Amino acid sequence: MAGGCGRTYRVDPSLDPAPCNALQDTGTGLLVPATVLQGQPGITVTAPAAGDCPQAWQIGVDASWAQNSTLTFAHALNGADRVYEQITEIPPLTIPRAGTWEVDYNTRGVAQIPAGTAASLYVVAGIYKNGALIVGSEAMLAGTTGAGSVIQIQATGGMSFLHPFAAGDVVTLWAYRVGQTGTASIASNPDGRTRISCHWLAPVGDGP
Repeated sequence: MAGGCGRTYRVDPSLDPAPCNALQDTGTGLLVPATVLQGQPGITVTAPAAGDCPQAWQIGVDASWAQNSTLTFAHALNGADRVYEQITEIPPLTIPRAGTWEVDYNTRGVAQIPAGTAASLYVVAGIYKNGALIVGSEAMLAGTTGAGSVIQIQATGGMSFLHPFAAGDVVTLWAYRVGQTGTASIASNPDGRTRISCHWLAPVGDGP
């Protein structure tokens, strides 16, 4: 700056030499690097308006989910032992976002043995992804051994598990019977519902 008698003085800034100090002394003046926050899928970042003081950055989490509606139905399981069949009354769920999802399903199974029959009957359910079983999703719902009078067992069971999905993957419910004596089915009504729900937890690559 100009001083008395035409003299010029230079004022040098004193910068803290700490490695984490982002302030720089450049040839054209002091420079503070701009900071931009970027969110991964499911994370939204809202920048402050120009001139705000203080500048508040807002970070939000968009937790996607998918779930079947409340349904009433009865689906008879008539296939061979341990041969899965799709429970078509449960509409397929389409995964809207890639990442790790928590899948939770509850299924009401029914197994009935006629009177005077010493036979066993079991009902097992599992979750399929794109037409293939997700190994580890299997759950036994009901099982009984007949002897004497008619025996009917009904129970609602299922499982919660984590699984990676791609956007557009299709989730469906399947079940099978073990034992050919008696009747086996999957049911849903006010006495016990069958349902699938999926909840997005983390983006691709975020896991143990």
